[in-house]
Amino acid sequence: MPHRYRDLHPRCHEYRTKNIDKTQYPTIAENCTTISWEYANETNNFGNCVNITKDDEFMYVTSNNVPDFYMNLYCPIGLGFGYCTQSEKDKGTCMFPNLICGGDNGPGALKYGDVWVPNEANYKIPLKGNPTRSDRPGDMYDAETVGGEKTIGPSTGVAINGIGIQGPNDAGDFSIDEGGFQLACGGHVTPPLGNVAPGSDPGPGGPPLYHFHKSPECLEPFKNASIGYAHGAQPYVHAKLIGWAMDGFKIFAYQDVDGAAPIVDECGGHFGPTDTGEIEYHYHSRPIVPYHLACQGPSLSNCARTQRGTNFCHPGCGADVCVQPGTKEGDLREYLDKMGPNMA
Repeated sequence: MPHRYRDLHPRCHEYRTKNIDKTQYPTIAENCTTISWEYANETNNFGNCVNITKDDEFMYVTSNNVPDFYMNLYCPIGLGFGYCTQSEKDKGTCMFPNLICGGDNGPGALKYGDVWVPNEANYKIPLKGNPTRSDRPGDMYDAETVGGEKTIGPSTGVAINGIGIQGPNDAGDFSIDEGGFQLACGGHVTPPLGNVAPGSDPGPGGPPLYHFHKSPECLEPFKNASIGYAHGAQPYVHAKLIGWAMDGFKIFAYQDVDGAAPIVDECGGHFGPTDTGEIEYHYHSRPIVPYHLACQGPSLSNCARTQRGTNFCHPGCGADVCVQPGTKEGDLREYLDKMGPNMA
């Protein structure tokens, strides 16, 4: 009789949009959902497919959840070991107590580790986030409140290559770092449950689904800070765009204007100029929890009330609203006036 694992995290399902109109979304080629890890390489963009369209209000993203870089075989704790931390085992909260990496666990589970299995994903994201909404801060996993949609429930946003950006923790209540997981390029695959009922769709309860948790430092926007000044790095400019949160606000790589560290709120966002010079609320990827965002900001010092279980809020800047030093007050007020009267 096949094993059935306890679903300790309903966010995987309850935040997934139940019914979407697929005609709104762009298409990807048929072979994008049949490509296998063994045949993905630099000649075919490593199997990655993503297509983005826009209308007057929303961005529509369709991808196959395959990264545009090489992924090594993956076992979170080691070949021949399971998928849970010792603390989860001790507390009886391990979601996969009988699963061993390297075993016969269905599609995506190979002899020496796990690999991604393609699966079409859809995201509908507002073109412009509104920081003056009266319901801020919001749950980092929410899409419906702002009119968005997503088919991958745990995603808090999507990266420029179509890969979902998930929250600070994996299946359990520990952050990636506290759990001791080592993630190449900030991402990994979900445990292979293709042999476990229902076992159909990749992701929680199916074959391995690739996703990000931490900063995807192998993406082009991060090279600005890593390739070295003599090789063209520009460490003293605002970081480039790496993705979008479900609330419509942009997510950027590490540095702010003049290479300064971003002064962010409890959600992980702040007001200030971006790489275009335009003033707006936005998030920054960071090497520490919450990695990208802990809530949909601005936080207004209320991030904690949005957390379900472990609190992953950033310590913040010590104020309800965080503005990057050097931001011109007149430009900030003009930006807020365009959104609404609540904060201006």
